[in-house]
Amino acid sequence: MKKGSRQKESTWIKNHPMEGDDIITTFYDFLCKRNPKTMKPCPSVYVPDTVVYEHNFPRGWYTTDVKAKEFMRRQGKDLDAATIEFGFRGEVAPNCPIVATYLSTVEEDVGHGVTETKTQVEVLSKDDIGAFIARKNKNNGILQRFVFPKGYHNSMIKVVWSPRIAMIQRRTNKYAIKDRKRAENDPFAITVTYEGPEYLSEETSVSAHVAFEVKNICSEIIKHFFYTEHKYITRMVLYFKNDVKDRLWLLWCGSLRVSERNSPTNMPMNLAPKFDEPSREGDLNEVEVLERADKAYFVVTNDGRFYDTYLRGTNFRAESKAELRQSRSAGSTGSTTIQVKFPNEDVRDMYEEEYVPDDLKVLLEGLQALEDTVLDSFRDSYYLAASHFLQSESRPFEFLISAGIVKIFTPESVIDLMKMLKLEESPFSVAAREKNASAAAATANSSPKATSEDQRDVLSTETGHGANIPVEPMIYIIPSKFSMPLTMMRDRTEDFVKEVFSRRRAQLRHNFYAGDGGTKMSPSCRSLSWRVDADDVRYSTSANSRRVSYVTLDSR
Repeated sequence: MKKGSRQKESTWIKNHPMEGDDIITTFYDFLCKRNPKTMKPCPSVYVPDTVVYEHNFPRGWYTTDVKAKEFMRRQGKDLDAATIEFGFRGEVAPNCPIVATYLSTVEEDVGHGVTETKTQVEVLSKDDIGAFIARKNKNNGILQRFVFPKGYHNSMIKVVWSPRIAMIQRRTNKYAIKDRKRAENDPFAITVTYEGPEYLSEETSVSAHVAFEVKNICSEIIKHFFYTEHKYITRMVLYFKNDVKDRLWLLWCGSLRVSERNSPTNMPMNLAPKFDEPSREGDLNEVEVLERADKAYFVVTNDGRFYDTYLRGTNFRAESKAELRQSRSAGSTGSTTIQVKFPNEDVRDMYEEEYVPDDLKVLLEGLQALEDTVLDSFRDSYYLAASHFLQSESRPFEFLISAGIVKIFTPESVIDLMKMLKLEESPFSVAAREKNASAAAATANSSPKATSEDQRDVLSTETGHGANIPVEPMIYIIPSKFSMPLTMMRDRTEDFVKEVFSRRRAQLRHNFYAGDGGTKMSPSCRSLSWRVDADDVRYSTSANSRRVSYVTLDSR
C-alpha cells in the first residue's frame, strides 16, 4: 500500500459490523429485520423514502407504510432509475420545489498520508432529481425524500443516546422554507441545519412531548436491536424531523456503538461529524466567467468608466449556485483587505461583508447583541402569553415591554410593531408615558446639560431620543379571543425586529464609510465595553462574550 493512500490507523476493534460514524447505511437493514418474537420490523419508527447507493447503484429502497405503521424494504424490481425518479417526483409540496437530499461520504487527504471522512450534502429540486439519478458516478450514500417541516422554517432534531442519559437538541434554519425564489436559486441555504454551516441555522428548543416521543422511539430501537442482534447499543446519534402533521420521522443514524455484556466497546464516539457541500462541475457558464473577469479587472484598475460601461445595472453579488457554494466552502479562511475607492454603494456592498474594518466589526457586533436582546425579550413575552392562556382562556394578557427594551428598540418602533399586530396599548401605559414625556421636556428646558455627552450619544443614537427623556415600560393588551395565533404574532414580531436592525446596520455602514467613523452610532470606538444603561442592559462586544447577559429588564 502506498504511503500517500494510507488511512488513519484505528486503535479499536468493532464489536459489530454496524459500528461507525457519519452515515450508517446498514441501519435501515436492521430496522427491517423481523423480531423473532413478534415477526415484525422495528415498531414506532417512521422513515421517509430512502434509497441506499453503493458503487453507483441502488442497493435498497426503504420506506414506511403509514397506514399499516410498518417500516419496509421495497423489492428489487423497484430499484430501476425510472421508478425511483417517478417515486421521488410525486407528492411534492406546491410551494417548495425541493424533493430530496443526497448524503454521501467521501475520503479527503489531509496530508501526511492521513485521510479524513466528510459527509457531503446535495439538495435536489424537482428539476435536479432526474439528472442526479441518471448520473453515472455517485459516492456511496443515501437519497432521501425531503420531509416538508412543521412551521415556517426547516428544522431537525438531534439525539445523542446512551443508557444513562439522552441529549436532545434542535436546530432551525434561518430562512423561510416557502421562499420559492431562494429555494430555486440556492436550496442548500434554506434546508440545512446540522448538515450545513452554523450561520445558516440556530439552536432552538425542543418541546416536552417531542422529547418524550424521541425517547420512546430510541427505546424501541434498543429493544429491537437486542432481539435481532443479541447485543447492546451503548451509544447512538440519530436525526429526526417533524412533518406538517406533527409526525416524527427518523432520517438517519450518524453514529453507533455496540457492546456485549462482557466486552464493552473501545471505539471512540464522533459527536461532531463534518459536513460539506459538493462542488459540481459545469455550473459556471460563459456569461458567469466573463462577469468574474470584469469584476476582477475593476478591482485591480478601479476604473469608474469601465464600471459604468460594463458593470452598472448587473447584479454585482454572488448569486449563482457555484459562487454560493464557493463562498460557503471558503468559510473562515482569511482574506487580505484591499483598499478600493468605490464609485457607488452598490459596488461597496459586494465587498463589505468580506473586508470589514476592525472598528466597524466591533460596532456591528454591538448592534447584533442589541438585536439578540430584543428578540430574546419578545420570545420570553410570547412564552408567558402562551402559558397565561393555557391557565386562563377568559382573561386578557398584559404584554409588557420593559424600559430597557423600549430604550433599545425605540418607542416609535414598538408602536409601529403593535399597529402591525393590531394590539392596543394599555390606558395606564399611555398616561404614564405622556406624563413622563411632559415632565422630561420641562426638566430639559431648565437643565439642558444634566446628562453626560457619552450618555447623550448612546441614548440619542440607539433610541432616537434625547438623553433627558426617560423611557417608560410599554404595556399592550392581547385579548382572550384574538384573531391572530400567538405563533404567527411571534414570527411577525421577529421579522419586524430583524428588519429594523437591518436598517440600523445599513445606516451604521453608511455613516462609517461616509467618514463619520460610526461614532454617532455608538461609543464603541472609544471603549470596547459599553452599555445602554447600567440599570437596564449591559453587554460586551468582545469576541468571548457576544451573547447579552441580562442585569434587569423590569420596569422601575
